[in-house]
Amino acid sequence: MGWTTLTAMAPPEYEDPLDWVDHYWRKQKLGDPASFIAMGSMFRMHQFMTQEIERVLKPFELTRTSYLALATIQLSEHGVRLLSHIATYMLVHPTTITLIIDKLAAQGLVERVPHPTDRRATYAKITTAGTALMKKASAALEKADFGMPGVRGERASALTAMLTPVRRAAGDADPKHA
Repeated sequence: MGWTTLTAMAPPEYEDPLDWVDHYWRKQKLGDPASFIAMGSMFRMHQFMTQEIERVLKPFELTRTSYLALATIQLSEHGVRLLSHIATYMLVHPTTITLIIDKLAAQGLVERVPHPTDRRATYAKITTAGTALMKKASAALEKADFGMPGVRGERASALTAMLTPVRRAAGDADPKHA
């Protein structure tokens, strides 16, 4: 087959890239495309969402991960969490949390507090400045729909309800993540 023949066989045009995937998945008889397309949709949305979150957080000198660490500490009962619990909650390695907490501490947003009885454990406590910045960053993220355009209120609740059983099936509802 020559190049001219290939260009004459141009694929149909699709507005949504996942419609293109659906077309070729079915054409090549790879089975039901629904789960593959759902996965692709979530991957694509994750990329758009994280790009927007990073853009919104940049003026606050926060990354998505540092913001989530701050939020995790802020949302605890007294603004204090064990570093190991932050790592478990955020599904990241403890070393990652140590580095993030080091940076947040250098910014004056958290302080390290030694565990009273376990020398191996350390708490992170959000400072007044950390709480203030976390609230400002959260307000900015809320204005940007947390990186999910048009997903707020009932739509956000419906999306959460739809994803909850999927997360649980993947093991995310483990009580140690709380």
